[in-house]
Amino acid sequence: MDGFVYNLPGANPNQHFFNNQVPLVNLSATSDESNRSAEDDEKKRRRKVSNRESARRSRMRKRRHLNELWSMLVHLINENKCLVDELSRANEGYEDVVEENKKLREENSKLRKMIGEIGF
Repeated sequence: MDGFVYNLPGANPNQHFFNNQVPLVNLSATSDESNRSAEDDEKKRRRKVSNRESARRSRMRKRRHLNELWSMLVHLINENKCLVDELSRANEGYEDVVEENKKLREENSKLRKMIGEIGF
């Protein structure tokens, strides 16, 4: 383990004072490690904040997209209803024209028959 020295029995005459472990004094590493640790903590904190903000923006984009899709759905449903109504009116008009055409053909047939009887 870095930072600790394990004393072997009999290796240190003052062993009974140190409870089998003595923290090493890392003269070069103590301030560097604490600075690095603080920098790492700050980087983690910034990354966490950045990730939260990115997730918030992503949720907002998703919400806007969903709202746009709902608006599009409502618009398309209304447009479809208008087209179905227009088609229905066109079909009614077609049936009216077919019925009128049938009557005109019958009238034409009767008139031809009458002309034929008159002798023209």
